[in-house]
Amino acid sequence: MCNVRWTVSCRLIDGLRGQAICKTLSGLTRRQQDSCRRHPVLTLAAIEGLSAAATECQHQFRWHRWNCSSLAVRAPHNSFRESAFAHAITAAAVAERVARACASGRVLECGCGPERGAAGAGWKWGGCSHNIRTGLAFSQEFLDVKESNNGDIQSRVSLHNNEAGRMAVAKKMEVKCKCHGVSGSCELRTCWRSAPDLRTIGVALKERFREAIMVEESNKGGGGLAVRKRRKKKKKRRKRPRDLRGSLLYYEKSPSFCEPVAGLEAGGTTGRICKKGGRGVDGCASLCCGRGYNIIRRRLVDRCNCKFHWCCYVTCSNCTVDEWITVCK
Repeated sequence: MCNVRWTVSCRLIDGLRGQAICKTLSGLTRRQQDSCRRHPVLTLAAIEGLSAAATECQHQFRWHRWNCSSLAVRAPHNSFRESAFAHAITAAAVAERVARACASGRVLECGCGPERGAAGAGWKWGGCSHNIRTGLAFSQEFLDVKESNNGDIQSRVSLHNNEAGRMAVAKKMEVKCKCHGVSGSCELRTCWRSAPDLRTIGVALKERFREAIMVEESNKGGGGLAVRKRRKKKKKRRKRPRDLRGSLLYYEKSPSFCEPVAGLEAGGTTGRICKKGGRGVDGCASLCCGRGYNIIRRRLVDRCNCKFHWCCYVTCSNCTVDEWITVCK
């Protein structure tokens, strides 16, 4: 296993692994394959980001009718508000993983990120900041090339949501510090910039999902997007143009996702575990689409009564636990 003492060797090993992986990856476009050959280790980090994005997507929508269970971050339809979240969390996760990979010393072509601004009283820049600049750039290079170049509304909305995800990462960058001094005192601190963890980004993007904006092609020309008007108001007031840069956009109403939908990789909600005491979209009434639910006893076997023995092993027993769950009809 690679360690800090053998950083150069680790980089070479990761590079060789990356070159081999480029030949075996399926589903990449020709331009993504080219990017992989130029930046194999960054591509490895990007692939880790894709996997992390799918896991976070499934966590955020675990009680929703659409739950990202089929790796919907790569769903063929990019027009729904759910797809907007999927694009955003994918772009964000790729940027975050690449930024961390650069700071870890795994990548020859990038290193620590630059610090911004002057240090404050009692602290100085130190350590190795996550390289968010490279993370954002490679997320754009690796993901945006999948969209068509014909400028249709689907491509423009997808590109916008990719950028909204990257903006969420950039805005959530943190300054973390470590204390130095006698007996752990904070006479001096060294600080660095850290990328947010993906759960923090997921929560932020879930809020934007709830406030996602439906758009249409602008009739003013120039290939722009305009907020779709739901209904006309009697009194019109002049408003400043709405800043949509950080918002999630979609242009087609979502299906109910209650039943399987051909072509959408959506399997319906029959058999899904629901939250009996949940309210709104998080409850059984919504998830089960009015069909009701069954209460089922489930038996689980887990490790318990673990003991540490000197030296050095652990022994555990197997405990059986029965629990009652609610499952959609």
